[in-house]
Amino acid sequence: MFLKIGELSEKTSCSVLTIRFYEKEGLIPQPERNQGNYRLYSESYIDRLKFIVNCRSLNMNLSEIKKLLSYKDIPNQNCSEVNELIDSHIKEVQNNIRKQQKLIEQLLEIRKTCDGMCNADQCGVLKNLG
Repeated sequence: MFLKIGELSEKTSCSVLTIRFYEKEGLIPQPERNQGNYRLYSESYIDRLKFIVNCRSLNMNLSEIKKLLSYKDIPNQNCSEVNELIDSHIKEVQNNIRKQQKLIEQLLEIRKTCDGMCNADQCGVLKNLG
């Protein structure tokens, strides 16, 4: 059974534009086309797109996803590099969390400079941001 792009979009919660983008970027292969030049997607595209969507939900970039897909496509490879990729991504996420925590601390310090009882021209927050 083949699906048109709109049907694939509905089944995967990916927009049509996103599906086309993933095609262009090489995350999904170019689909077959019918005589009217409509893209025709096999059922395997559903699983592949769901995999990509799951990776994106984990904040993985396209390069990381391409590497993971290459292991899915050639399953007899050793998966140690998959673990290395995930470990690297974990470190990146941890680093981003540290940055976000520092940002929260900075914002809390700035927030302390205004009690909300003065005019805007006396606002400590606005002065600190200026």
